[in-house]
Amino acid sequence: MAMNALALSDDIARHFGRARDSYQQAARLQRVVAEKALSLLPATAGLLVDLGSGPGWFHPRLRQHCTDLVALDLSFDMLEKTSAAQQVSLAVQADAQSLPLASETTDRVFSSLMLQWCEKPELVLQEAHRVLKPGGLAVISTLLDGTLQEFKQAWAQVDQHQHINQFLPLNFYQQLAQDLPELGLRLQTELVKLDYPDVLALARELKDLGANTVTQGRNKALTGKQRWQKVQQAYPTHCSYGQIHASYQVLYLTLTKQNRD
Repeated sequence: MAMNALALSDDIARHFGRARDSYQQAARLQRVVAEKALSLLPATAGLLVDLGSGPGWFHPRLRQHCTDLVALDLSFDMLEKTSAAQQVSLAVQADAQSLPLASETTDRVFSSLMLQWCEKPELVLQEAHRVLKPGGLAVISTLLDGTLQEFKQAWAQVDQHQHINQFLPLNFYQQLAQDLPELGLRLQTELVKLDYPDVLALARELKDLGANTVTQGRNKALTGKQRWQKVQQAYPTHCSYGQIHASYQVLYLTLTKQNRD
């Protein structure tokens, strides 16, 4: 049965909420991508909104890019940790697809690896554009189809269940850029590869990030030791020293709101 938008949002919020305490230790990919995204975002003397802020581990860096920082996340648990760090001017629990912010009040919007969890990413982009002041800029990163391809290929040799989210292809965003020219979208892709001792270490990191949520075709069957051993044997890409690597296809979207004539 398909999940409605509210149920899906609540489910993802719970997953990330449970990952709150382990998130910072596990977030290798998040660190790499957030630093790259920040390099694409000019600093401002005004307000910056962080969409999908998580526990706020990146906020000391964001604070250097703005005067005021607002954190927005679906998860109350994540925002609780963010508030405790005292880096933000305001922490707001909300859905990035429907921002509780007035139009043209924000100088910059930043969002790193949140968009892939949204049912309608085009709404997030349109909302970011709406709240930006003329001349404002947003940088939003997400994951594309092809992410964790090795992991998927290995599981496909063990069973036919879906063990990780399906990510949208690049052409979805290319089409959005054509269909919504007012957003001023520019797209940049990057392949990030991370090494892991084995598939269990990879699976643990995904779980610690709350990223093991599957939004369609959920498999609730238990996966035992023998099944994981089969996945390890089937894993297609081996690094030196017996390690494996996982590939992440990353997209950086730069959105510019034009100045009025």
